[in-house]
Amino acid sequence: PDRAPTGEPYRVLQHQSAKRERQRLTEEAQSRAQEAESLARVKREVQQHFEKAEDKSEDESDSDDDYDDLLEEDEDPALEAIRQKRIAEMRQAQQKHAQNLALGHGEYRTIQQDDFLPECTGGSEWVAIHFFHKEFERCNILDHHLRIIAPQHISCKFLRIDAEKAPFFVGKLQIKTLPALLVFQDGKAIDRLTGFEGLAKDPNEPDKWHTGRLQEWLASTGAIEYEVPAEEMREEMERLGLTAKKSMWSGGIRRYDEDF
Repeated sequence: PDRAPTGEPYRVLQHQSAKRERQRLTEEAQSRAQEAESLARVKREVQQHFEKAEDKSEDESDSDDDYDDLLEEDEDPALEAIRQKRIAEMRQAQQKHAQNLALGHGEYRTIQQDDFLPECTGGSEWVAIHFFHKEFERCNILDHHLRIIAPQHISCKFLRIDAEKAPFFVGKLQIKTLPALLVFQDGKAIDRLTGFEGLAKDPNEPDKWHTGRLQEWLASTGAIEYEVPAEEMREEMERLGLTAKKSMWSGGIRRYDEDF
């Protein structure tokens, strides 16, 4: 029978909070090391700039000392601003990446109905969840592509849930056709892909499409960042047969969009 999730999963949030605190301490140590590395790189870049501009007749043995004096005693404010901005951006990106990994991003996981709310509203900004049926061939095809995408796009959490075992959310979200891929932002459903609508370029082969087509759709929702390859590169990949071998899945197709 249909039922709302029990209170049991919500204790998971406490566990996740403790896990995030441990992760935070790790991130701080990593950030300090990253900052030191960034400062060293900026120092090398500036040194190269001054070395190119200096008079060739100048004694190069004094260049390191002169450079250290430049940074420590009379550093250019513009250079300092650029350096600080770069460090801040790097630190923010690193912290966000670590946080997403702690929340289960980077892999394609199967969840149960009682896990739905903690997983989809428990801290991840972006979540894409596939409602599947184990006997529907198109669901298997979508699984194939999502397994490729998940580790490439850490910004979004990728999940799958058996529609037969999640009647409460199937009804709540008015899911009538499988496969259905729903995208959540900050816990709210903002878009969905029903079947393979718009993915196949050849209407005579609706189940054959490149993984990039699904990435394009996900990028259009904001869930991931994806730049479509240049047409020349795409044509060359197709000519070499790389597309079909590495990111196309077909064969034995018995079903198309199936009402649930």
